[in-house]
Amino acid sequence: MPVTQVLEADGRILRLTLADPWSVEEMIAAFKESERYLNAATKPIHLLADLTRTARPPQGVMRAREAPNLRHPMGGEIAIFGVNLTGRIMAETVLRLARFKRAHFFESEAEALAYLNNLIAQETTA
Repeated sequence: MPVTQVLEADGRILRLTLADPWSVEEMIAAFKESERYLNAATKPIHLLADLTRTARPPQGVMRAREAPNLRHPMGGEIAIFGVNLTGRIMAETVLRLARFKRAHFFESEAEALAYLNNLIAQETTA
């Protein structure tokens, strides 16, 4: 599957993996599943986006600004890793259009996951 999502960390992290060739239609279809997770959440769900298997964003990728994680009250932070320069520019543009300021880019999965796990630990103790 070019677009997959798995809920991890006791429902606190939604791992999104994109793999070429993926389409905007597949991404939009995944939004419905994301929204179900967010609607059922009692604590924020953070997004871990793995883009290591992508080279170029498909036509129409700007529709990513419709992602429920960007507007849902239970949508948390976003940690993106494995993105190339073109993908990062596109992602930053989408995030700017969505007026979403809680996204962060990381070089590795370990760094991204450590960031999200630290957030969850802080939320748990607060």
